[in-house]
Amino acid sequence: MTKTDISKYIIDYTEQNQKEKLIRLVGRTDELNRLVHILLRKSRNNPAIVGPSGIGKTALVEGLIDFLASDQAPAALKNKHVVGVDVAALMLDSESDGGYAQTLKAIFEHIVGSKDYILYIKDVSFLVRTDVSPENIEPAKFLKLKLLDGSLNCIVETDPFTYRGYLEKDTAVLQMLQTVFLEEPTAAQTIQIVQALKKNYEEFYDVVISDAFVEAAVNLTNRYIKQRYFPEKALDLLDDAASLMQMDKAAGKMAPDVKEVPIDLGMRVISDWTGIPVEKVDTEDKKRLALAEEHLKKRVVGQDNAVVVVADALRRSRSGLQDPNRPIGSFLFIGETGIGKTELAKSLAEFMFNDETALLRLDMSEYMEKHSVTRLIGPPPGTPGFELGGLLTEGVRLKPFQVVLFDEIEKANPDILTLLLQVLDEGRLTDSKGVHVDFRNTIIIMTSNVASNMPTYQRMSVLTQYFRPEFLNRIDDIVTFHQLNEEHLRKIIDIHLNKLLKRAAAEGYYLTVDDRAKQWFVDEVFTSKFGVRALKRLLQHQIENPLAFLIMQEKVKPGSDVLVTMDEAGKKVQIFAKQKK
Repeated sequence: MTKTDISKYIIDYTEQNQKEKLIRLVGRTDELNRLVHILLRKSRNNPAIVGPSGIGKTALVEGLIDFLASDQAPAALKNKHVVGVDVAALMLDSESDGGYAQTLKAIFEHIVGSKDYILYIKDVSFLVRTDVSPENIEPAKFLKLKLLDGSLNCIVETDPFTYRGYLEKDTAVLQMLQTVFLEEPTAAQTIQIVQALKKNYEEFYDVVISDAFVEAAVNLTNRYIKQRYFPEKALDLLDDAASLMQMDKAAGKMAPDVKEVPIDLGMRVISDWTGIPVEKVDTEDKKRLALAEEHLKKRVVGQDNAVVVVADALRRSRSGLQDPNRPIGSFLFIGETGIGKTELAKSLAEFMFNDETALLRLDMSEYMEKHSVTRLIGPPPGTPGFELGGLLTEGVRLKPFQVVLFDEIEKANPDILTLLLQVLDEGRLTDSKGVHVDFRNTIIIMTSNVASNMPTYQRMSVLTQYFRPEFLNRIDDIVTFHQLNEEHLRKIIDIHLNKLLKRAAAEGYYLTVDDRAKQWFVDEVFTSKFGVRALKRLLQHQIENPLAFLIMQEKVKPGSDVLVTMDEAGKKVQIFAKQKK
């Protein structure tokens, strides 16, 4: 392989910078100085930049490249070129893995042999074995040896997971590197970064992005997109909003001469990313939360105190008064079966996320054994199911905006309660793969019937027998649910009956349930040990099943009026159909 052939696979980032193909670095002065300081050292002069995706690792390297080409660069680094390898092009041109490895090694030999090059490594499989890229093993052996004998001058870029999982395990390589950990920029710093970089998007889309839009983009992503990092997530919102603007113009939804990107497009992007409706993202959110009780009481009957406690916690979270590094709210619901605990959880999911199914329900009676922790966070490496992750961590990672319900929490193994301390205190959980899963956009609800019949002054002493004080102290509120009276049950039955009547009407069957039948359902639910949970089965057995049978026999046809009443003895529900005239 000739030098000419090799050169086409070498990416010269310094030349690209001279052609203004790299983005200028904004901020990060201390980190940039640290990189220069490391590169000037006699030994161990290889910086390893560690940080999660989107935090600005590549931007820092590009800022370094720009600095080395400036008059302020130290003489020892002034003529250095930062280079990388175009692995994709090399793979396309290689006819076999052996040919790829041979050429890659030749490229590395050429780079190492030149004192003018600093090798920029984005893939650590070129330095340590990761088993992800087996074709890199032979070139990596060569590169590692050159690093260890001091012949190689390089900059390594990696994420925390790879750093801990691979680099830290190879102590020989690690001792030749100087680690530079990047912290996520603050919202204020991100505003400065985005304002400096917005011109790239303005020129590309031929639009104007106002400073007000930049601030809105940072604030929206800071509030709703907590599982990603600044500045990338804010810049992505600019990109998406400008793209949506072009689509709206093409569809005739926006005048073609409009230049400035409107802020409501940023809200639409957030809605697309999170699934939260636009109207729940905008500035009306505060007004909506002020009326949270009114909405929740439409579904949760007879538990006004519980509704008020939950609504207050939601408003604290949205006002910014609550710790931003914790879940939106965390509650322990205390009460007997079938009095509204799960219904309030579902109502919260609908109210906050516009989706009743935005609820991850975990029955803690299935997590009583010590080994059951692995079901939540995933099995350890090397065991079956490791790739699939845990039910809890994967469920929240894939859908970060939801209610997480731990049913019958007192039955959980103590190790699971210890695990939840991290969620309640820090708003995150580390899974078996070492990935941090963000819980800050979730509402944590735990239910229990422990001490449900005891007076308030005795309840805490009983709860501490099941839960450690540090666990109870991390919960926002312990919410007591009261027994339902007949009036409450009548309202709940009306709610469920109205749902059934609407479903029947949609199929052309018009049901009327008289007061005698309603009272029978109230009495049955009131005496049931399952509470309101018995209502669903009662409706199925007493109305839905008999009505379906009549429909199959064609004794009830579309357009029929259907009366649901009781027999003369008041012991059996009867259904009468009458054909509409």
